[in-house]
Amino acid sequence: MHRGVRELVRWLEDHKADPGVALQPPARANDVQALEHDLGSPLPDDLRLVLGRFNGATLPGGAILLTAAPGPGTTIEAVLKELAAQRNVSFLDPDLFLPFGKTEHGTVLAFDRSAAPIADTWPVVDFDLESGEINITHRTFDGWCRLSVGEWGADDRDAPFSLDKYLRSGGRHADIEPDISIAHVTVGHALRRAGEPERALAAYVKGGRCMPPIAWSDWEGLKLAVILEDWRAAQEVGGRLTKRSRKDTWERRGTTPSRVAFLIARAMRKAAHDDEERALWLRMLDHVSHQALDEEDGAALIAICAAARDPDAPIPLPSPAQAPALELDDDVDIAFAQMREAYTAGQLRDDDLALDPRYEVVTGSYPLAEILKIRREF
Repeated sequence: MHRGVRELVRWLEDHKADPGVALQPPARANDVQALEHDLGSPLPDDLRLVLGRFNGATLPGGAILLTAAPGPGTTIEAVLKELAAQRNVSFLDPDLFLPFGKTEHGTVLAFDRSAAPIADTWPVVDFDLESGEINITHRTFDGWCRLSVGEWGADDRDAPFSLDKYLRSGGRHADIEPDISIAHVTVGHALRRAGEPERALAAYVKGGRCMPPIAWSDWEGLKLAVILEDWRAAQEVGGRLTKRSRKDTWERRGTTPSRVAFLIARAMRKAAHDDEERALWLRMLDHVSHQALDEEDGAALIAICAAARDPDAPIPLPSPAQAPALELDDDVDIAFAQMREAYTAGQLRDDDLALDPRYEVVTGSYPLAEILKIRREF
């Protein structure tokens, strides 16, 4: 039994009388065998061990472990069939996710059977049945167990949800599984709201290095890098963003090729001090220039890439252009105060600072990065 699984079993047995915890009796051997027969493969050893201690459970915070029992209800079989129907495949499909639990938010925790031939190496995904969004959240079941125990035993477990609590949770995950993208993206999101943009950028860069990465990690990193004028980080995340990608990848990133090109072109204007550096930025633009998502995006890409090669030409806006978030006063001091107030209220965002050149009117007196240092609680 792996360390995390052993810790999970021990913690649940020690806290079985706690409010919100409900443990079911051990699974019957024939139920587990019947489930494995239907799946056409053995269950991961760690899951079999957990089922052998309690065949289903209600966990602290409202998450549940599914049972190996046949039939409807909170069973592996029932959720497996629900997944199959949602994905329009047979529930006997050997590549279908194998569910073992549900989160407190109602999303499904499952093993990705298509990721590896051996059950004990299947990663854990979080699958939203309504949106179809899928994220690898743990490299192993043991990692999920370790983080769960860490969360349940945390000093702030019963404290109200807060930005600091969210940041500590993400930090625990990143410490336990440093190769999982969502852990670093969570830390990045928390640090950005906490007014620590440099640390947030570092977290997003780490998230983009993980395999597979959260799709939007590098896009969030590029926006921050350009605002902070961290050109090394911009080159790293820009290099990953401009590689040939499918249309659905761009959709999951939440951006467009012309928006990426726009930021790269603006970065090149400020960062390229010699032909070698200029060639690096232009190479990224060349890579992304053929990935237009539609006619408007394509027209914007052509215009941006052409302007980038002419040091005197203004950089055209991308598609879609960032809609104005607020009107600025002609007085720079008043305009900056307006921006601070709007950012604190959530009306102005980093997308606006990165993609709307109007806000650069204040940069002669105030760096845009100062806006990002404002703390915004949830």
